[in-house]
Amino acid sequence: MKHKNFFMVANRIFDLGLKPRDFAVYCCLVRHSGADVSCFPSRRVIAAECRMDKKTVDTAIENLSALGLVKKVGRYRRDGTRASNLYHVENLLE
Repeated sequence: MKHKNFFMVANRIFDLGLKPRDFAVYCCLVRHSGADVSCFPSRRVIAAECRMDKKTVDTAIENLSALGLVKKVGRYRRDGTRASNLYHVENLLE
């Protein structure tokens, strides 16, 4: 859930035993997501905001996907080149 100057993360996120990198990336994706709990920040943006490299972001997203917290969907431009991925974030607040 996103508001002007803050976002909310469910308390039960702490029960999942996430590594700090996974927690940071999950929070970053929640921060960017809208009411439909989807977002499409680039790996570069996620890495910069979480203060980690892109490979670490990739590992965190793989872990979050395995836990069912994030679903990653590839996006492409009209000319066939890759665009940033679309992420569907599991809403733990419900």
